[in-house]
Amino acid sequence: MPPIQRHLQAISAILLSVPLIGSAANHVFKWVKPPLSDGSRGAQMWELIRDGGLMDWLAVGHLMLGILLLVPRTRFAAGVMQLPITIGIVAFNVTMFPRGIALGIAMLVLNLGVVLKPRDIRRLLLPAAD
Repeated sequence: MPPIQRHLQAISAILLSVPLIGSAANHVFKWVKPPLSDGSRGAQMWELIRDGGLMDWLAVGHLMLGILLLVPRTRFAAGVMQLPITIGIVAFNVTMFPRGIALGIAMLVLNLGVVLKPRDIRRLLLPAAD
């Protein structure tokens, strides 16, 4: 991979890890209060996620993938694992919580910056040579 592409991938991974690790840390330390319910379906869903205990598991997943994004050896795999989650984040915000659309799209762009390596995508999609 050309050095510029490697640097862009590293920068994308580091920036993508920030909201993942940050949200996990915030869940534990409660630095930023969660958005108040504004009556929207998205805000109601956030309350259910927090109050029902699902956020505990999401925080663990965010922390693990955030850390794996920071390790060069696991960066691509972490990006691939994070991609469907990021797409879900965008879909959730577009359909239920419009205030989060900008962050969701930024995360998607960064996530694509981590995984869009033609050589690795070919290895995933094409059968192995015998």
